Amino acid sequence: MHFPSIVPAAVAGLLFTAAASAQCGEGAQGICYGEEGGEPQGLDLDDLQYVADYLRYIGESQPGALFTMPGGFTCQEWGIEVPGAGTVLPLAKQTGPRVTPSVLYADIADTIDGGADATSEQRAESLIGCAASGGQVGIKTDPKNPYYNTDSYKASGAKPTGLVIKVVRAPESKKL
Repeated sequence: MHFPSIVPAAVAGLLFTAAASAQCGEGAQGICYGEEGGEPQGLDLDDLQYVADYLRYIGESQPGALFTMPGGFTCQEWGIEVPGAGTVLPLAKQTGPRVTPSVLYADIADTIDGGADATSEQRAESLIGCAASGGQVGIKTDPKNPYYNTDSYKASGAKPTGLVIKVVRAPESKKL
């Protein structure tokens, strides 16, 4: 038996796991940039609402449409394509490298603006509550939603969790 050769491999594995976890770094707590970390983004609020409306439109015109990110060894961050988004670049970041998050576009929209018929309190608790500063928060989904409970969704191994939604300034837009 060669236990000494197993120990370095185990330590290396633990270090890799710790490094992968450190890359994820961001939790689901809400952060408004400039208040609780990060730099204020100078977003146009009409653009931010447009992004939420567009994502909700995708969800309504294609019922069951899912935004899915593959699991892997690192926590990826992807832009969410929204044509004509103006000053806003919506992003999705995985909170864990071994999670395959797959969420309804409508849930991303609701995370941004609190929902189509949101109360002022719900809007304040969503990303639109960060106003022009932008921010980030963990995706808000209803795991009891029928789309998350279909046989095909369950068989995919995906989860309606594991994403942080961010709204930042689009690189090609000029700060106001």
